[in-house]
Amino acid sequence: MRALISTLVASCLLPGLAAAEPLTPLSFRSALEVAKVYAADRTLVFYCLGQDPETVTFTYMIVHVEIEEALVKLRAAGSDAKQNAQLVQTVMTNVRFPTPGKSDPALDAECKEKNVANEFYIFNGSFSVPLAHRRPFNTLTP
Repeated sequence: MRALISTLVASCLLPGLAAAEPLTPLSFRSALEVAKVYAADRTLVFYCLGQDPETVTFTYMIVHVEIEEALVKLRAAGSDAKQNAQLVQTVMTNVRFPTPGKSDPALDAECKEKNVANEFYIFNGSFSVPLAHRRPFNTLTP
């Protein structure tokens, strides 16, 4: 009886498992493209918030944790070691971390135009969306 109740509770709490999509060549290609967009978003956020010493301390950790969350979903969907490495490579070669004390007028203008600091802190727009919560990762539920 306990096993039956546990199964019923699990099926109610985890409805997304049945709807999970397997990893296909097309969804993996899409994942790599989304990883590039994610990296561009993080690059801009890290630049725009780069004057805050508290934020700078955590930027590397943010990328690490968010990559790991995406890898968990990829692995659950059937990715292999090469695909996992390609995802990490795509993010790490496209995220740019700001050099302390250096400014870029074009990025300064973009920060202001897109109101990045405010949008990030109120979780509005793509700036605050972790990689694992973007499509197709959000359909690769582990």
